[in-house]
Amino acid sequence: MSTFNSSSTLLIEGPKFPSYNFISSSTNQFKINNQAIYLYHSNDLKINDVVNNDHTIKTAYSVWDASLILSKFLEKQCNENKLNFKGKKVIEVGAGKSIPSIASYILGASLVTITDVPSVVPEIEKIITLNGFENKNVFAKPLDWINRKEHIPILINEGPWDYILAADVVWVDYLIEPLIDTISELSTPSHTTLFLCHQTRTTRSDKLLFDAIENHGWKIHKVSMNELNLAEEFRKDNVEIYRGQKILS
Repeated sequence: MSTFNSSSTLLIEGPKFPSYNFISSSTNQFKINNQAIYLYHSNDLKINDVVNNDHTIKTAYSVWDASLILSKFLEKQCNENKLNFKGKKVIEVGAGKSIPSIASYILGASLVTITDVPSVVPEIEKIITLNGFENKNVFAKPLDWINRKEHIPILINEGPWDYILAADVVWVDYLIEPLIDTISELSTPSHTTLFLCHQTRTTRSDKLLFDAIENHGWKIHKVSMNELNLAEEFRKDNVEIYRGQKILS
């Protein structure tokens, strides 16, 4: 992600699944394979002063529906032996609260790297610690999609990445091209699988997104409804999951 341009605001719909308890061990926890995922309450986070109401940074402190839908999809796929994270390297872009990343580690990934803009990384590190993964192969790393030259070589060197995760990372048009550039640079053609959980907000943004994906040589397909975790009702009408690979040119 990168710094928000106030002239590019989109109206962002609030979450459909606001009732999960990520704070304590009481009832109604969000679990992956019966293991609860914990987050700090937004009011308890030591967020750096946000200059000019930086919208990109603020979005990192919300639990978005797409992150829960993607996490539960990954859980279902693994439990049905359609997906295997064991021994795999996973990286998430624009991670924010990092729920898909934490889920992938619970599901067996051997290395998980969680990325977001530099100012968000300390809070991701707190989430890693809160879930007891601070001495595991789970790391928070800075990655600004626009100003990525400093970060990308380090992350590429840690690969090749088996999976790239992205949940609800499209909400302003000007970030779409840098996002797809970033994902493409992180991927190894015909090896890395992308799971993109996308919430439609405007048809314009959708066209820009899927045109950029195609232009960068990705082949993607929409995951069918029956592959989602319907038993727990983790679906939403305007949220779709796409699976794809970059093809060798």
